[in-house]
This record gives sequence, C-alpha cells and structure tokens, in this order.
Amino acid sequence: MKVTTIQVTAGRTFNHPHEQYSNLRPSVTMVATIDDGESAADAAKKLQAQAEGLVEDHKQGLLRSIEELYQLTERQSEMRGLQRELERAQLRMDDLRKQHPELIALPAPGHSYKCDGNHGGNPCGDPECWLLQS
Repeated sequence: MKVTTIQVTAGRTFNHPHEQYSNLRPSVTMVATIDDGESAADAAKKLQAQAEGLVEDHKQGLLRSIEELYQLTERQSEMRGLQRELERAQLRMDDLRKQHPELIALPAPGHSYKCDGNHGGNPCGDPECWLLQS
C-alpha cells in the first residue's frame, strides 16, 4: 500500500478565564501530500506537531485578547463609576455653597488664598484676593 496524503486534526478545550460554564475549543485540520521517498509516519508526526503548535498559539492569542478586553471593560466601568461620583460630589458642593455662602471663599484642598491686606482676617472671595497653588 502506498500512502500519498495524510490528514491530522488538533484541538484544545479550555475554560473561559472570566465566565463560568463557558469553554473555548480552537481546532485545526491539516492535509499534506507525501513526497516520494518520504516516510508517511514521519510526515504524520511532523504535520501533527505543526497542527498542535497552531492550536496552542491560537489558544494563547485568544487568552491574551480576552484578558485585554476584560481589563478594558473593567477600566471603563470604573471610569463610569468615578464620573458618577464626581457629578454627585459637584452637586453636593453646589448645594452646600447655596446653603452656606461663606463656604464659597474657602480654598480647595491643596490651595490657599492670599489676601492683599485690604480686608484683614481670613482670606475672602473678594476679587482683590487671589488663589495660590500649594
């Protein structure tokens, strides 16, 4: 009997890293024609190794892509939450300033006012006073 072609299949099944009960199954089937004088067994082993390598490389690429997407999604979610917190904090600050107008003159954390001396006492919200960066 003369073998002229060989076909091999390689595949992997592995768990999705961020989803429960979800599996990924990359696979490949390769066909080769055997040259005259070439050993069918050696050609099959070589082709099988190539197929296994392709599947493993694809698996690693999938895992990297899934992890990058997961991290991006997590950061986007965090950014949305921080934006909501910032908006709530700004609304609260505006409300406090309406209730207590004297708070308008208080410097933001990490800053201070310098009064030009015409007012005496604590820094004020007068345009003649100016804000210094700490």
